[in-house]
Amino acid sequence: MIRTSRRQLLAASLAAAAPTGLAAPRGASAQARPSSLTIISHRVHQQVLSEGGGGDVLADWRERNGVSLEWVTLDLNAIHDRAFREARLSSSNITMSYVLNTRAVPSTFAMFEPIDEYQQRDPIEEFEDFSPGMVRAYTHQGKRYGVPVRHSVNALHYNEAYLQERGLDRPPQVIDELVEYARKLTFTKPDGTQVHGWGIQADNYSDVVSMARAFGGDLINENMECVADGPGMVRALETLREMYQDGMMPRNITAMKQNDMITAIQNGQVAMQYFPFGRTVLFNNPRSSRFPGKFGTAFCLNSREGAARDEINTTAEFWCMMIPRNGRVKDMAWSLIKEISSKENTIRAAMNGNQPARVSAYADPRLLANVSYAAKEAQSLRHARVPMPAFDRSAQAKDIFVEEMQAAMLGMRSPQAAGANMARRIKPLLPR
Repeated sequence: MIRTSRRQLLAASLAAAAPTGLAAPRGASAQARPSSLTIISHRVHQQVLSEGGGGDVLADWRERNGVSLEWVTLDLNAIHDRAFREARLSSSNITMSYVLNTRAVPSTFAMFEPIDEYQQRDPIEEFEDFSPGMVRAYTHQGKRYGVPVRHSVNALHYNEAYLQERGLDRPPQVIDELVEYARKLTFTKPDGTQVHGWGIQADNYSDVVSMARAFGGDLINENMECVADGPGMVRALETLREMYQDGMMPRNITAMKQNDMITAIQNGQVAMQYFPFGRTVLFNNPRSSRFPGKFGTAFCLNSREGAARDEINTTAEFWCMMIPRNGRVKDMAWSLIKEISSKENTIRAAMNGNQPARVSAYADPRLLANVSYAAKEAQSLRHARVPMPAFDRSAQAKDIFVEEMQAAMLGMRSPQAAGANMARRIKPLLPR
């Protein structure tokens, strides 16, 4: 007679209860089904899976698996601080984290689960359809660690109602027009609302790097050299200083986070700013914007010479979904990632404002018909560069950049001195 222990019965019952479609669990016992899964991300990652023309993308998956999703949505720095702090614990209830390409370095990979075994057992369809460069960025020592989900190719967003009101028939085309346009778009409305012509994410580097490149400069070039003391970055800092000192940007901009800037644009307090193409869905949303349907997109500003050569100057960063190595329900995490990454759900999320990491998405008739900026975004993607290459001490480099950039903008340091300080302080951080 074969005797069955209580432990064996428990293991069998857990296995029977495993949600449909999950990969077979590794090890001797199954992973118990939780009632909810916790995800660390930015707010936009949640929104593009739940709001817009594509509907609630994950509704069927949640129902099939009997779980809810708990989204911990934070700003850029806080996302990684929280995700990495959790990943260093002996175990964590974090199911999945979104991780930006700037953090795709060996020390990060050590905290997260390789996905090759999951992909072999329960594959995401047509994985080769994902941007090869994005996949390579999350590959280390022959192992893949992340599934690309969103790229953020920047565009110039502008309030068409304000352009018309101020006598402008088009957005600025080249960097030399920026100050003139920002000055015209800075005014006080009859109801007392102060409108600022230009905004940047003053706690990050992407917007200013794009301006520096339009002036022929950079922060860290493709040869991994810090060139922040060059004339291109200095001119970008001079331009920021002029616009801030003359009131063309919000006075409290150094204290504003990304979500604050989004709200300011929706409320009509900022007339123009760089943001990923997909943000136009938020800016034009009648439920959250005071100017629904009034925001347009244009290519980021370039030099006159670059524009004459039909070059596009834009930056792109990208996000991957990663499974913490110390997670308790890794199989469910993979099932969730697989669901988000399907070709169909990629299109649905794109209709909600996501910028798809699958190359084929840009040929889908639904995307072309329902997303006004799809063709322009695809064109920008072909020219886009990351604003700063990934390296182990990139977070420190970012902090130095922000400190010096703000000092120049606020008038605490000359643009030349700020650029020189950036170069002097960042160069020792670069890989040798």
